[in-house]
Amino acid sequence: MPRIPEDILQRIRDATDIVDLISEHVQLVKKGRNYSGLCPFHDEKTPSFSVDPERQFYHCFGCGVGGNVFKFIQEIDRVTFVEAVKFLADRAGVALPERSGPSREETEAADNLYRANDLAQKYFHHLLLNDDVGASARTYLQTRRLSGETIERFGLGYAPPEWDALLKVAGRRGLSPQILERAGLALPRSTGSGHYDRFRDRIAFPIANLSDRTIAFGARALQPDQEPKYLNSPETPIYHKGRVLYGLADTRNAIRRQDAALVVEGYMDLISLAQADIQHVVATSGTALTEDHCRLLARYARQVVLLFDGDAAGSTAAMRACEALLGTGLDARVVSLPSEHDPDTFVQTHGSDALLKRAENAQSVLDFYLKQLAKQHDLSSVEGKARAVERLKPLLAKPRDAVRRDLLLREVAERLSVDEQSLRHDLQASIRRPQQPRKAVAEPSPIATPAPPRHELELIGLLLNFPQFIPQTIQGFAPDSLSDSRTQALCRTLFDHHAHGKAIDLGMIISELEDDALTRLAAQCAAQGFDEEQVERQWRDYLLYFRKNALQKRIDNAR
Repeated sequence: MPRIPEDILQRIRDATDIVDLISEHVQLVKKGRNYSGLCPFHDEKTPSFSVDPERQFYHCFGCGVGGNVFKFIQEIDRVTFVEAVKFLADRAGVALPERSGPSREETEAADNLYRANDLAQKYFHHLLLNDDVGASARTYLQTRRLSGETIERFGLGYAPPEWDALLKVAGRRGLSPQILERAGLALPRSTGSGHYDRFRDRIAFPIANLSDRTIAFGARALQPDQEPKYLNSPETPIYHKGRVLYGLADTRNAIRRQDAALVVEGYMDLISLAQADIQHVVATSGTALTEDHCRLLARYARQVVLLFDGDAAGSTAAMRACEALLGTGLDARVVSLPSEHDPDTFVQTHGSDALLKRAENAQSVLDFYLKQLAKQHDLSSVEGKARAVERLKPLLAKPRDAVRRDLLLREVAERLSVDEQSLRHDLQASIRRPQQPRKAVAEPSPIATPAPPRHELELIGLLLNFPQFIPQTIQGFAPDSLSDSRTQALCRTLFDHHAHGKAIDLGMIISELEDDALTRLAAQCAAQGFDEEQVERQWRDYLLYFRKNALQKRIDNAR
């Protein structure tokens, strides 16, 4: 099977909401945190087909099918993995490389970018916590009232003032200056000879993807005359700032529980709110909120509340974010802070309850946008209304949902006192949204082999859902302790991911598995339910159970 770059697969998965995709074929109903419906792969009267929007996979408890977005298209349309990738890439507007897969050199190059960013995060973090060179940075963070626990949680670090400190550390670990340049961590000297560190004498905020791997940095200057105040990583093959939200890997569970996300602009805004026990928050990382960001947030919550700075720049940024949000089905709202405050200073001054109360009473995106237009144009004049309508027309054409588009159009016509039919007529040319053709549903091959033992499925499921237990499991457990070759293979896959420093991401693991039976089994294992308060006890019980089995086998073989 041709190899497709991991970062391309990640971008496609991030841009594809599995609930939206499967809803084109199955009528889904929300039940708890998941969605359920009648399985499209076998006849049934009682729904046994489950879709997990957070981890982006599906599983049928009836016939055993399961997988991620790629596997669903493969099975529903009977196409190859590469064809499924091409279909979803086209659907999501993600460009694929010209060739079907990267060379070994290209694959290693992408891996090196992850290694470089991971090394930089660990190095910067060590200097901040343990080295005298980080003393000024520690003092600064204390003045910002950040606790040691918060610094540890977000992996903050300090980039030293030397021009080549990181380059030297990386070189000793086999990472060349060219690799650091491609990772956005170093720059070529203007003389054309050699490189120097991009981040120097700055607080480093590591930016992680949804697999919790460091892919970029934001860095704040410590010296008052140092420009720019915030310096961000450039776009790289593994970092696309318009598709990444700072903090989401850490806060997505809280966002899902609240069914709402507070969106702030700055790294410190997010960290300050999180320390104040406002956990359902994300930040844009050095860019405006994009439609890709909105699609990502829609996986976890139905409501988005913009919480930007109260000054003119914050209002401008909020307007751009509104333009991205109006085209979504999200319940989008905007909090207007006093002009002298940003979210960080507001929560430090007034407390978390005051901030949450403002979020509860936030105005709708359309209300905010119209009020901002009224500051820019005289809406009592014909010319002012005409200009406002021109600004609004492309936004009104964005929603895919015809009902939502119609309601927005009516409200705008009423608020601006313009003729609704005339406005509707002007919009017709903007709406050209051909629907994706549906292909015939085909039956997947039946499962012929018996299922692995229940305890083996549950152990793999526990490790998939709670990967923090993998390091300890490796120390005293061998995959051969399992009796089924398929659970052995999944166990080795998890252990290999940990050994190579890869995050345990179910979607990417499913993409890497070339065996359909293993793909289904991985989804089945991940669908196992666990009580978070009892999970450590369950983990110890499983290890004890398999150790006893292994001992009994040795005794039996010795007889």
